[in-house]
Amino acid sequence: MPGGEKPFLEIHQDKETRKRPPPHVNDPGFAHIAFEVENIRAMRSEIIRLGGTDQGKITELGTSKSAFLAVYMRDPEGNVIELEQS
Repeated sequence: MPGGEKPFLEIHQDKETRKRPPPHVNDPGFAHIAFEVENIRAMRSEIIRLGGTDQGKITELGTSKSAFLAVYMRDPEGNVIELEQS
């Protein structure tokens, strides 16, 4: 973030929440957040184990010389997340 040493992400949980439909990737406002991971398949499995779901399939977006994998998922609250592995 501007002015900081590193980007950071603040995660908190409210005591009361309201129900809402799962957001779409192209909804106005926050769409999704991406994370670079060392092992995309292991992280995908862990997210599913914790209650997340697939939003797509692991896709190879790189080249034969430089692999790059990506997948969209939903976390247990329905937020769209993207995992990337290079």
